Amino acid sequence: MKKAIFYASKGGVCAEFANKIAQKINADSFDIKECDVSKIAAYDFVIFAASSYYFGALQEDWGSKVKNLSEIDFSGKTIALVGIGSQARHPDSFCSGIADFYDKLRFSGAKFVGAVDCKDYNFSFSRAQKGQKLLGLCLDKADEARNDARIEAWIQSLPLN
Repeated sequence: MKKAIFYASKGGVCAEFANKIAQKINADSFDIKECDVSKIAAYDFVIFAASSYYFGALQEDWGSKVKNLSEIDFSGKTIALVGIGSQARHPDSFCSGIADFYDKLRFSGAKFVGAVDCKDYNFSFSRAQKGQKLLGLCLDKADEARNDARIEAWIQSLPLN
């Protein structure tokens, strides 16, 4: 199974998390600012990672590239999501940006994996929340004590074989 993580990172935090995850699961890692979305087609297991800004908007390097995802055949692909946000500064839109990937691709034939329980987080609203789950792994730089454990548990939940 060919695995890759595609991320956008303004200040380097998302890149740091994306590269850490990529190393742990033996996946290729790409900054979406530096590559074309067509590169995604070569992978069976795709992780999309992005920070949320302002009121839950995706990091700007994803910009129109999210719209271009429809150019790729996602049938049979597995998708996981990673959001980076701040529970303290943005409790009303925590990691909401990753919902854009889900909204764009939920009818694409791809299988989404990696949803996590909301119970260990402290936020008031997120577009990434569906019932008692978040669409993917959500990390908060300020919550460093929990990030490594969250990453490890999330990786264990993924169908990587």
